[in-house]
Amino acid sequence: MTTPEDSARSASDLAARYEGLIEAAVDGVVLIDERGRIEVFNPAAERIFGYAAEDVAGHNITMLMPQGDAARHDAHLDTYHRTGRRQIIGIGRELVGRRRNGDLFPMDLSVGEVASSEGRKYVGFVRDLTQRKRMEDTIRAREDELREVVDNVPIGIFTAELPGIIQAANPALRRLLRYEAGELAGMPFIRLLSGGDYRQLTAMITDLTNGAGADRVAELRIRRKDEAVLDVALHIGLVARANTTPLIVGMVIDRTEKVRSEEVARQAREHLAHVGRLTTLGEMASAIAHEINQPLTAIANHAQAARRLLSMTELDVETLRDACTQMAEQALRAGQVVRRIRAFVTKRESSKELADLNEIVRSVLELAAGDAREAGVRVELDLQISPPTVLVDPVQLQQVCLNLIRNAIDAMGETAPEKRAIEISSSEQDGLHVLCFDDHGPGIAPAARDRLFYPFFTTKADGMGMGLSISQSIVAAHGGTLKYETNAHGGARFIIALPIVAE
Repeated sequence: MTTPEDSARSASDLAARYEGLIEAAVDGVVLIDERGRIEVFNPAAERIFGYAAEDVAGHNITMLMPQGDAARHDAHLDTYHRTGRRQIIGIGRELVGRRRNGDLFPMDLSVGEVASSEGRKYVGFVRDLTQRKRMEDTIRAREDELREVVDNVPIGIFTAELPGIIQAANPALRRLLRYEAGELAGMPFIRLLSGGDYRQLTAMITDLTNGAGADRVAELRIRRKDEAVLDVALHIGLVARANTTPLIVGMVIDRTEKVRSEEVARQAREHLAHVGRLTTLGEMASAIAHEINQPLTAIANHAQAARRLLSMTELDVETLRDACTQMAEQALRAGQVVRRIRAFVTKRESSKELADLNEIVRSVLELAAGDAREAGVRVELDLQISPPTVLVDPVQLQQVCLNLIRNAIDAMGETAPEKRAIEISSSEQDGLHVLCFDDHGPGIAPAARDRLFYPFFTTKADGMGMGLSISQSIVAAHGGTLKYETNAHGGARFIIALPIVAE
């Protein structure tokens, strides 16, 4: 049986717990009576509004409101008492509060009605939104700044949902592709690509999504709205998002003019290389004539011998057959010389293929054999037995090697005959196939080394100064380097280094 003492003790315990909850609440708790007078003002409310509880007790709640809200508050409360129509009670709302020092601040207010034997009472829960609003304003300002940057940057930028549905595109991209605002939204990006480039992009996005891809740049062809095709570099990245798929962010850089300029430069380089080959053969005319004259002289001699054999009373068939065989072989030899020269000088577009540099060197030595023999120069080879593969234009690399060999021959004009030798060696170093051309000449004077590869610079009395410049540009176009060193003999060493590729 519950005694009055037990009931009083329970009520006291309940009141203590109630007061403890209010005191510990993180949000401000304000209790008012039906006339709007403040009865409870917890510590959190004190911190928020800057008033002590005893300073507000018995005062109207309007002291915590800006002037406009304070003027309307009592009328709203009276309307609720008469009609029951709620304007804030039971409804959370974002309002403006007023601190003791007069500062206004944003707050979240939730109001509930409390049943009481003393009449209607209303409890308000207040949360200061100042920090959150400040953060939201900062974030909004940053977003506005970022949007301003994206809208005004001269590079095309877009965002897309996986697997590539365009979400938004900045003005620069729309101008580049000739689309109006909103026309790109919802379009699959691959619809803009030309040819089979969509496979490259799809593979790259798939790899990035799976965390396996390293490449984030692709050189693609993209179609404008008017169907004109542009060369672009596409840079893409993935931005992680909570509870959804990553967002694709792409930058599109127009490379059309650059590609066109590179093509013009390539054509000019090939034309210059062709002129260089013609010039080289012009300089080699004497040696080439000697190379062709030898088989022609042999053919003439064998033909005269055959004619004499045919005039004899008793025909020596075997000797005649041998003479005819010799004529055929010498004709083939002359034909091979002509074919090598024709292949070397024919104007053609650059065509790279997987090649063996050893074979290129040997084919060049056949062209340079007459010059070397005439100058009394030996050629010593120290080439790798199983050389790595390189991706080159064989004719252009022949041109470079021939130029280096002829330079070496010319450099040894004053060298003692027994020391006239060109040493050609090959090796593999750090993913490069390296070819070295060493001579026993005087080398290049230190003052001339810095200008050695400049156009029109030459150390020869009758030189044009284009051979090394053209050679260096050819090697550079193949992704390699051509450098000079002084070798152990004090002569010149030219080094060609080309990247090795897997077959």
